This record gives sequence, structure tokens and C-alpha cells, in this order.
Amino acid sequence: MPQHQPYLLRKLVIVGVTRILRSIGSLFSGRAIFECVRVLVLASMCALLGVAVTMHTMPKAFAVAAKPQTDWSFYMLSTSTTTAYNLGCNQGNFDRSFSPPINSEVVLDFGQHYYGNVYMLSGITITHAQVQAMAEAFAHGYWVCTGSDSTSVLTLGIGINNYGIWVTYANGQTWANDVAAIQSYNQSQGYTSQVGMMGAGDLEPGWNSYSVTNSWVQGFSSVKGYDYLDFGSADGCPQYSSNNGSCNNGWNQYDEWYVSWGALPALPTPEIYYDALARQWAMISLYGAQYQHATVYMQGPWDEYDLDNSTLTSSQAWNDLWTDLNNNSSTAQSMIYSLEIHDE
Repeated sequence: MPQHQPYLLRKLVIVGVTRILRSIGSLFSGRAIFECVRVLVLASMCALLGVAVTMHTMPKAFAVAAKPQTDWSFYMLSTSTTTAYNLGCNQGNFDRSFSPPINSEVVLDFGQHYYGNVYMLSGITITHAQVQAMAEAFAHGYWVCTGSDSTSVLTLGIGINNYGIWVTYANGQTWANDVAAIQSYNQSQGYTSQVGMMGAGDLEPGWNSYSVTNSWVQGFSSVKGYDYLDFGSADGCPQYSSNNGSCNNGWNQYDEWYVSWGALPALPTPEIYYDALARQWAMISLYGAQYQHATVYMQGPWDEYDLDNSTLTSSQAWNDLWTDLNNNSSTAQSMIYSLEIHDE
């Protein structure tokens, strides 16, 4: 496993600058964003050196940071673009209800790859064109219903899981091309002034091998300029050690680190349904700090309390993940989102 000495700085620059450029998305396509970021990375390295060092040496924190408002993500169960529009409108109304208005991050989880199509959790097989149409409708609803608020920005991910035999390089590439197509359509309609697109993967060791999952990651990565959120689990990974310990199904901490952060497009919003999951992800982040010179910086926790109230609430998931990360100076960090999954 190679050591990535400059990786933390490069990743921080790319993520930070990409978010800035997304906020003026009407001026940039996804591919243009990537090219701009690549130029800005080198220019920004020195300026961020002090910030990165500070983040690595933060002292142990004693008070949990306030949780941001929790955004609703959705298991998509139908092909209704009207439903998707209304869900986007709800998020737009929610964001503009704050003063000042707030930004949000949402995933639409469509299910799994199935031949050349997508198999939804509801048992419906849909085409990639239908995936695109529903995501475009969600973006439209958000754009309309933010109304006079022209400053709130939604990061919208289209989600797929790593279950089954159709998790391939080609389908990873196809998924990234779906993101690109939605972004292009949204740009043509003016929605990209407030909506930026990305992919998303429910990448779980229990559902497939690392080698198969990584093939999908490499396929997605081959379409330059688009990120994906890893909203998966860390099945069986260590809770109290960070020396590349084993996880379920032949995975190890390196594998989880790579698909959630090491791959250039990857950004993590890990499932934190129980206390143990927060400890697992904190150890994966610490593994990155100790062995890859690349601490995993989380978007924020992902909970499922609405669907299973025996699991952690959004506040509990936030508190657990924040505490476990910030109890070690090597992984101390802030998080910017809280996400909760719902049925559409």
C-alpha cells in the first residue's frame, strides 16, 4: 500500500474548492470544475499547509459541536417524477426557512445495478434515463421552491449499492456518466446555480468483495470531475485498533479507507446506526492518519431512525461520531452535514 505524503492537502484543496465552485455552478460544468480545481490545487498547497497541520494537532475536545439541521435522503421506490419534484420542493422550502438560509446534502438511493438497468428496493426495474429524470425533477423542485432565496446550495447525490454481480467497472463508469448527464441538463435549465450533482454508493463489505467494489470505484473515477458519497457501513471492522485490521468478507481498514476517502472522488457520510459503527469509522480515519498520511474527514453521520427507531437518532449519531473522532488529535475534525434516510 503506497504512502501518500501530499494526499491530505490535495484532498482538502480539491474538496474545498469544488464546493466553492459548485456554489456558482451556473458558470461551471462538472468537467470545468475539475479542471479549475486541478489548477488551483498547486497554487493552494502552501496556503493550506498551516491549516492542515493545525487540524492534525488539535487538542482533545471536551464539548460536542452543535449538530447542523438534518437533511432527509430517500430510498426511491417509484418512477414518479412528480414525487421527486415534491421531495426537492420540500428541501428547498426547508433550506430557505432559515435566516440566513442554509445549504444541504441529499442522496436519492435507487437500489442496485441490474444488467444494464437499476433494480429498486420496491422490486421495480428502471432505466438510467428514469434515474436521470427523477434526479432532474428533484433539482427542479429545489430550485423553484427556494423562491427568493438564491444563496442556498443543495449537493444532490444519486445512490446505488454494491450488491450483486453487476457491480463492475463499466457500471461504475455508467453511474458517473449519469451524474454528468444530470448536471448537464440542470445547467441547461439554470438549476446549477443552486444544485450540484454527485454520485453516491452504499458500499458495504457484507454485500460484495473489495476487489469487485473497487472495480466500480475505478470505473466511476474514470469520469473525471464528479465526486461520490460513500454512505456505506464498515461491517466487522475493528472498534479499538487502527493497524489495518480485518473487516467482514475479506475487507480490511485500508479497503474501507480507500473507497470512502483514498479514491479521489470519494467523500464519506458513514452509516452510524449503533454506537459501535462510530467507533469503527473513527478507527478507519485513524488508520488513514497513521498509515496513509490521510485522515478521513467525514461529511457527517448517516442515520436511519425514521425507518427503525431502535437505532440511533440523528443527534445520537452525530454525538457518537463527533466524540469518537475528536477524542484523538489525529482525527479531530468538524463535520458539516447530518443525513437521515427515509422512504420516498
